[in-house]
Amino acid sequence: MRKVLTIGAIALLGTLAAGAPAMSQSFEVGPRGFRVDPGYDGDRGDRGRRYRDDSVSEREAVGIARSAGMARVGRISGGYGRVWRVTGIDRRGDELRMVIDDRSGRVISRERE
Repeated sequence: MRKVLTIGAIALLGTLAAGAPAMSQSFEVGPRGFRVDPGYDGDRGDRGRRYRDDSVSEREAVGIARSAGMARVGRISGGYGRVWRVTGIDRRGDELRMVIDDRSGRVISRERE
């Protein structure tokens, strides 16, 4: 009798586990590479959210400026969910100023002096 109850309980748990909804993950490709999106935000279930740490860091802003033509970075300011302002010297020795979007990593403006 005990064996029959154990087998029945295992079969019931297996049936319940198979019927549970599966949670899926997705990934996104951005300026900083691949990122796994768990598909939920705690208890709210907000799939359209952005990560709190999804903004471009100062180090990443310097890398973006260098890849856009800045040879030496002199000064960087900003961040905090807005833009990075990067001032430096380009490969020809001219002063170069860039404004980089803190969210997307896109170069908004680029001025030579």
